[in-house]
Amino acid sequence: MGVLPIRGNWLGLGMFVVVGGLVALIGGFILKLGDVKTMITVGAALAVADLAIRIVNRTVPGWIFSREAGGYFFFIPIWILGLLVVVLKSLIGAGVIKK
Repeated sequence: MGVLPIRGNWLGLGMFVVVGGLVALIGGFILKLGDVKTMITVGAALAVADLAIRIVNRTVPGWIFSREAGGYFFFIPIWILGLLVVVLKSLIGAGVIKK
């Protein structure tokens, strides 16, 4: 058994709510960062948190995408969701994509 007995969607949902929520709360409300900076930080924090759990569980076959090695949000690994948020918000911040 790995670090956490909770796997798959529950771990992903927990990471999304706890890690994403704390980073958004601190960045958006306490530090008063803008939306783009806050969401880029949320995305990076989600990717780092999920990859850290997956690295600890490297013994699981296909650990980088495995449901048993890290968090999932529906069918998407949380680290991919985090990177997607970083890329989209970076493009919005650079003015490539309009809100």
